[in-house]
Amino acid sequence: MKVLWLSNSAFVSEKTKVTGSWLQPMAEQLASFITLVNITNGIVEKPILGNFKNIKQWIIPTKASNYGQEASVETCSIVKDIIEKEKPDLVHIWGTENFWASIYRKGCIDVPTFLDVQGLLAPYTEYYYGGMSIKEIFQSIHMKEILMPSRTLFHKKEVFRRRGVAETANIKVFKHIAYQSQWVKNYLLFVNPKAKLYPTRIMLRSSFYDSVQWKYREVDDAPVVFSTCSAAVSYKGMHIIIKSISLLKEKYPNIKLKLAGNINVGQRLLDGYSVFLNSLVEKYNLKSNVIYLGALNENQIIEQLQNSNVCVIPSFIETYCLAFAESMIVGTPTIASFAGAMPELAENGREALFYNSVDYYACAGLIDRVLQDKELAESLSKNGRLRRMKENDKDACVKTQLEIYKEVLSNEHNQSNI
Repeated sequence: MKVLWLSNSAFVSEKTKVTGSWLQPMAEQLASFITLVNITNGIVEKPILGNFKNIKQWIIPTKASNYGQEASVETCSIVKDIIEKEKPDLVHIWGTENFWASIYRKGCIDVPTFLDVQGLLAPYTEYYYGGMSIKEIFQSIHMKEILMPSRTLFHKKEVFRRRGVAETANIKVFKHIAYQSQWVKNYLLFVNPKAKLYPTRIMLRSSFYDSVQWKYREVDDAPVVFSTCSAAVSYKGMHIIIKSISLLKEKYPNIKLKLAGNINVGQRLLDGYSVFLNSLVEKYNLKSNVIYLGALNENQIIEQLQNSNVCVIPSFIETYCLAFAESMIVGTPTIASFAGAMPELAENGREALFYNSVDYYACAGLIDRVLQDKELAESLSKNGRLRRMKENDKDACVKTQLEIYKEVLSNEHNQSNI
């Protein structure tokens, strides 16, 4: 079987700090059973063919309109030409938040194709502000937003909505769609009820499986709370965790909140939401308590998780949440917002603890509970790690993916014979 991927991930040898890097270990495992070709976009003038281990990889120049959701005629032509050269049995499109799915909608792929939903745009729009009040949203408007109104949260939400409209149009044309969670399935059943839906599994980055399990650390006045996001975006809820830490500071004067990811977004001028986060740090006198770690690779994330007392995932919406799964598999006691698909990843009170997304008092209370209860912390650690080892098992992930490929091809064959 020959499968061709359309993805945003270029496979490389070094550890990366970008989102979507979990696709590479999946590709490496699958390549032992099938012939795999990856098409991805890059800063190149013409298509470049290379090899990563035993995977053929095309890096192509791309152009897209409608905020990156619509592939240009040139991009469609390049992809169509490569597909004709490679002659795959199946095309696997990863994600809806970009232009790859539009290539199928435009009729440029004439072999069996299925879509794998990762993040989603349209339903995220409803949660874009992350529970911020109108006053707080206006407090995120600074010089950059005055000079460039398109950088305000109001406009960014509108862009998300428009991209979501294009995303929905793309989803509606697919006959075969894979989903990572029941939450995503529920959404798809209303957007495209005619599609055949396939439950899939997520393979984590390789180092997480081999990581040494988190061990309980005695709590003094300087416990460490870890959280991560790819970038400071309002619906990721970083303002909630900062507020929670402000409540805990009286009890733990030297508490540390370590935030991984690009928190200070912007070069010459910071984005307003980043400025807002910094203003919260200053308002609550947390300059010595909140530490921005920047983008981290997988080994660095594991190290931070192992050296933390607790991990908090404050996002307002997730289709799955790899950060949650990675924290659990390391064994770090994890507290998460009860939102989107995240409640599907763990049983409350046994494998993780959940709180209402906007309730930073409840979040702070759960952090304190984990810090004060060694038995609870160790129980969450053990049970969370066991569940992730089972549900994200490498062999199970590969088996499921291969079964999906075979089932899609079988369904396509049966339809063609009708």
